[in-house]
This record gives sequence, C-alpha cells and structure tokens, in this order.
Amino acid sequence: MRRLFFLFYICSATVFGQKIHLPHEVEKAAEPAGGHTHIGQFIASNVQIPFLSSIKGINGRVYVKGVVEPDGSMSQLEVTRGLDSLINKEAIRILSLYKAWKPAELKGEKVRQSIVYPIAFKTPALANFDSARFALVNYFDSQYMPEKDPKRYEFRSIMPVNEQGYINQDVIYEQLKGSKWKEVGRVPFKKKEIWHHMDILESGIDSVKAYLVYARDDNEASHSSEAIFQMNGRLLSYTEYGPNNKASLIKKYDLNGMVRDLQVPADSADLHLSWFDNGQIRTVIETPVQKPNEYREKIFVNAWSKDGTQLVSEGDGYWKSLTRTYEGKLLLEEGPVTAGKKNGKWRGKWTDSTLHYEETYELGELIHGISYDGGEKRTYEQAVIQPQFKGGPNKFYRFLGENIQYPLEASRRGVTGRVYLSFVVCEDGSMCDYKVESGVGFGLDKEALRVVKKMSGMWEPGMLRGKVVRVKYNLPINFQMN
Repeated sequence: MRRLFFLFYICSATVFGQKIHLPHEVEKAAEPAGGHTHIGQFIASNVQIPFLSSIKGINGRVYVKGVVEPDGSMSQLEVTRGLDSLINKEAIRILSLYKAWKPAELKGEKVRQSIVYPIAFKTPALANFDSARFALVNYFDSQYMPEKDPKRYEFRSIMPVNEQGYINQDVIYEQLKGSKWKEVGRVPFKKKEIWHHMDILESGIDSVKAYLVYARDDNEASHSSEAIFQMNGRLLSYTEYGPNNKASLIKKYDLNGMVRDLQVPADSADLHLSWFDNGQIRTVIETPVQKPNEYREKIFVNAWSKDGTQLVSEGDGYWKSLTRTYEGKLLLEEGPVTAGKKNGKWRGKWTDSTLHYEETYELGELIHGISYDGGEKRTYEQAVIQPQFKGGPNKFYRFLGENIQYPLEASRRGVTGRVYLSFVVCEDGSMCDYKVESGVGFGLDKEALRVVKKMSGMWEPGMLRGKVVRVKYNLPINFQMN
C-alpha cells in the first residue's frame, strides 16, 4: 500500500511540478478549442446569475486566473478581480466545467500555461421583484395582457420564490376590485421527488433520484418556470415559459451541472444546440415546427468533433449523431448533408453495430429506405408518417366545430387566442399523456383539453420506417369569436 501511494505521489509530482509558463514564454498560446466564440457561447448557456445579486441589476466582469493543463482542463482557479462573493463563485464554477482548451505548446510539447480570463455578468434589475413578499409580481389588463401602467391594472400574479429565484409557494392570482386586491385563483406549488430520466446518452446512467419544483393548474398548464434538481441541489433540467405559457427556453444538464442540451422554441422552427462533456459545442440543429398531418425533417446547420474540428459547416459536411429511439434504444445515425438537408446514403446502426436502416436521400427527399427489425426487413418511401384523424382534415375540423363550446367567462370578456396541446397517439389509435403546452386562460385551455380527450380512438396511428409506433402529436386550437 505504501509503495502504491509512493508511485501515485511521484506521478502526481511529475505533472504538477511542471513549470507554469506565461503566455509570452510559449510558441503557441493556450486557446479555447473552436475559438473564443465557442467558449463565449458555453459561458452564456451555463451561467446561473445568483438571484440575490441580480435583484438590483448587474453589469460587470469577473477576472479568473488559472492554469491551462495539457489535457485541456483548468486548475488553480482564483478570482483576481470580482463583483461579489456569489458571482465570483459562479465564475469559478463555469470555468471549472470547461475542459476544451487547446493547451500551450513549446518545442512541440504540450505545456502548462497561466491565463486570466474575463467572464461578463449582465442582467437588468428585477422590476417585478417585491422584497416585502420576496416574490415576483406581474400585472395585467382586463384582457390578461402584461401591463405596466398602474391605471390599467386589473389582475396580478404573485409568485413567491426562494433565495435562488425558484418558486417555493403557491402562485396567487388577484383582481383589483375598487381599491383592494381580491384573490380569484391559486395554483398549488409542488415539490415532488422523482426518478429523472437522463437524456445525456453517453453518461451510461438511465435515471437518477431528483426532485421537481413547479406550479400547474388542473389543465397541466405551467404557471412558473419548472426545474428539476439532483438531491445535492444541482440542476438537471430547466424550462422557462413566456407570457402565453409557451415554453421559451429548455435546458438539460449532466450530473456535473453542465448544460449539454439547449432548445429555444420559436413559431417557425426550434433552435437546438448540444455540447460534449468537455464543454466543446457539438451540434446546431433547427427543427421546423410540425404542422398537422405533416412531417418536416431537421435542418443540420453545424457540427464539431470533441477536439473542436468542424465536421459540418453552414449545412455542408458529414453528420454523425447518437439518438435515443421511442423504444429507448441508442441509435448511431450518419450520412452526408448538403444545404442542411440529408443528401446521399444514410445509415443507422445500433450500439452493437447491427444495421437498423439504410436510406437514400436527394436534398432532403427520401428516395428509398430499408429497415431491419427483429429479423424482419421492411421497405418504405416515407421514413415518418404522422398520426391522422380518421376521415381526414375536413372531418377533424368538423368534429372540433361541433364539439367546442366557447367558455362563458372568455365570451363575456371577448377573449380569443390559440391553445397549444400535445398528446400521444398510441399504436391502436387511442390517446394519452395530454398536456397544455401553451394556454390562454379564461376556460379556453380546459375546453380545448375536454374536446381533444373525446377524440381518443379516432386516430390512425403513426409509422416510423414502416412500423406502427407511439407518436407525440402537437395540436393548436384557435378560439375566435364571430
């Protein structure tokens, strides 16, 4: 045992005893793999500005000194000029996660080099923070639209938060009646222990014990940001919602607290970014918003290898990705892309190298496909077929028109809008897992959900590479008054 300890000590001393060079002493200085743009994007995606520091607004830089090691990590991190203790700690945390440095070189050898790196922290003051309640308070007009003019206030929401800025009590809705605010609604806060499924495919961990904090109403519409934490307090998932209750930002983290997947939903297409475990950006994808009865392929924008080498640039190159199928299996997919579209021969293999499919594309259009599943061979000309309402779109809209009843409260106030729902169409055409993705309120969400649930069993299931599968379906329902 003493001998093993002695050998470990000698090895460690060899590494950490190497000279730490200054930038002017090396032939090639240390730099982030992929350039400063990539590390800037990494920092912006990972920064968690301390809530207590952000209340009054922040606009400054923290300068962190450290040593870039030959393996691309940083050691001996310390703040040389900071802002406050909480922000300084966050700056150290971020740079300790980033291990995608290209180390300095001297005489052809990788060497240790000291650097000082600035991290900018900027956020406006929280105008909606009420220090007396320690809550975020938002005001609305009679149509429940965000309002800043006190003369037009009619409603307000009060969301109590903890010192990290996350919800910790019920969300209260109040209406101004005369000169006093009266409670008109309450959405319960919940802190729920769960087993969180890990989407980080190469982690080798399927799920971890965690807890979820959220506030949802009876329609499963969210009334606050939602966060999932490890039991040690590190974030695993974070979803932010806009004024119309539509998700506006989704982040997924690994067990070290690093963002590995970021999604920014938009009306036409969702922007999707992913990172390797060393902090090097991996892929940039645009996913067009799917329309009813239509499947649209992803747009492959950029891709890099773990060492920062770019494989796909502005939609041109050779794509490789590891994905999880609807059955939970890992699938390695690869093939050439041109102008962001699949072009040429694509293959999908399971992690044991067994071939799952071969497909031929011409600028995004599937020409021919063959899949292999359990000894069965299938040919197809459409890789994905969306679920369809039996009888087609006309019968579908007729069903909605005949069954939707405009809620009295929404009608009285003249409230209109679009409710976005999601549900899963199973292999037998039945439906489950209903959720209001983006709501309007005033009973419209509840009515949309009621009518959609009546459709169970009225759908033709979807297909993937010639096989009937479960499919998550997104459906917008418009409420307009004549």
